[in-house]
Amino acid sequence: RYSGVKKWTLELSGGKERIAVIRASGSISRVRGPLSSSTSGIVAEQLIEKIRSVRESKRYKAAIIRIDSPGGDALASDLMWREIRLLAAEKPVIASMGDVAASGGYYMAMGAVTIVAENLTLTGSIGVVTGKFNLGKLYEKIGFNKEIISRGKFAELTAAEQRSFRPEEAELFAKSAQHAYTQFRDKAAYSRSMPMEENAQGRVWTGSDAASRGLVDALGGMGRAVAIAKQKANIPQEQPVTLVEVSRPSPSLPEILSGIGGTIVGVDRTLKILLEELTSMEGIQARMDGIIFEKLGEASNANPIINILKDYLGSL
Repeated sequence: RYSGVKKWTLELSGGKERIAVIRASGSISRVRGPLSSSTSGIVAEQLIEKIRSVRESKRYKAAIIRIDSPGGDALASDLMWREIRLLAAEKPVIASMGDVAASGGYYMAMGAVTIVAENLTLTGSIGVVTGKFNLGKLYEKIGFNKEIISRGKFAELTAAEQRSFRPEEAELFAKSAQHAYTQFRDKAAYSRSMPMEENAQGRVWTGSDAASRGLVDALGGMGRAVAIAKQKANIPQEQPVTLVEVSRPSPSLPEILSGIGGTIVGVDRTLKILLEELTSMEGIQARMDGIIFEKLGEASNANPIINILKDYLGSL
């Protein structure tokens, strides 16, 4: 029989000095969607409130942001990066990466003073992806007709999902994506004080590879992050500290999918999450969901619905 490990046995509580822990898990979005639950991914507006509360509080000597995310909305990632940098200007901020901290997840991490990753963390993926659904054939098949009244050359850019892009629309979309990528790459270069193009272009690295390329500063888990936070905050290593959880962890989409059984309830829940992801995905995305689906699909005990979703997303 096992019992829970008390924080004081790890010198993670009972100390006078406090270190804030902000957990960021799941796909990134700007605002909470209408179908969202309280534990569905990283919502920028909510996480920013947590970051600001830590920055404005005198209780905390340092902060650790625990990131486990394949990315998501590019603008939301940029907004959180800015807030993390503002926090880092006030007190030491350590980014601690979990299984995945890629694309938008790495965007967040690069705002910290120090980035710590596990050896097998999937990170990097400095790139963006965007597009739109073309539902014309589906509408034709079900007998649905959509008429749009618009003014302006690009007024139908995202509203006309029943047709493909016109040439000028495709050109504008491509320019927008290139601009977002350039911003991401340049801010990564600025944050890490190094040229970034060779490490960018959507390339994905393990934690150990990222460390050798200067994308992360140290290898290890939360224990290593706490030790570095102590050092940066001038707290003796032998002195116990209290870790204060500012936000509860939220399960990511892969975690939700991997726990689904073969019941109708499970299928309904999966479809709800998938619909939430697809319908709330607006604008340019900095995300790496494809690798997560590949990883889950290769697992021996993977749920069949994961393969269905993977095949569907691969056909888009």
